[in-house]
Amino acid sequence: MVQNWQLVIAGMMLVSMTTVSFYLITVYTPTFGKEVLKLSITDTLLVTLCVGVSNFCWLPVMGAVSDRIGRKPLLIAFTILTLLTSYPALSWLVAGPSFGKMLLVELWLSFLYASYNGAMVVALTEIMPADVRTAGFSLAYSLATAIFGGFTPAVATGLIHITGDKAAPGFWMSFAAACGLAATLFLYRRNAAAPVAAYPRPQ
Repeated sequence: MVQNWQLVIAGMMLVSMTTVSFYLITVYTPTFGKEVLKLSITDTLLVTLCVGVSNFCWLPVMGAVSDRIGRKPLLIAFTILTLLTSYPALSWLVAGPSFGKMLLVELWLSFLYASYNGAMVVALTEIMPADVRTAGFSLAYSLATAIFGGFTPAVATGLIHITGDKAAPGFWMSFAAACGLAATLFLYRRNAAAPVAAYPRPQ
């Protein structure tokens, strides 16, 4: 794995979009809704349930789409969409919190997450050399979860406290999207230049 450290770091950045988005729209949602938006715990848990259903539906659908059109277009499209819309969507929500607005925003973020992740999981597998595929995938995913995803609730809370902006968690999601976009461009450019035998080319 030592000689593939660049792949592992890039893979970790690729996964960061997934882990930050997932923790933000699931783990952090009840706290955000209750403590920041001052909505009822029933409303926030219902939104979280709807997000779970949305993830369940979109993940296989967008995975199938990536089989047809390729991983790279989806990864680029949804990281850019996340960069452009995550903070504005949360700003719109915090300007006038309600159950309906929170549901719409969280479902939109769920769509972004699931559409990206449906392609990302397969892409991460494809870019890893066959002889270290399992170890490389596991290490990249675990590092991203530990460094980015697991700290998302704390980072989101800290950003709100430091900036005084209730929509500040959107900055964290945008940062993760920027990491995912940079990793996508790096990995696919590297893969295009690599020998086919060493790096089976993803779509």
